[in-house]
Amino acid sequence: SAGIDDIKPIIIKEFSQLIIKPLLHIFNFSFTQGCVPCATKKANVTPIFKGGDPTSLGNYRPISVLPVFAKILEKLMYNRVL
Repeated sequence: SAGIDDIKPIIIKEFSQLIIKPLLHIFNFSFTQGCVPCATKKANVTPIFKGGDPTSLGNYRPISVLPVFAKILEKLMYNRVL
């Protein structure tokens, strides 16, 4: 599903040949500088009801949906660490 940037994964797949070089530049810069773009740190957070009293905030758990690019960067970093 799309994150706060409203970009769906299917768009990334369909246009991957056009965006691969700029993305590689951003991702490699992140690796060499040890930082990530601010936009990858933002997420849509939705409360999901767990059960019990619906008026109690403790009965909800937060689900965060990250931008697609953040998920890609996270997976690349994870694979580099291993």
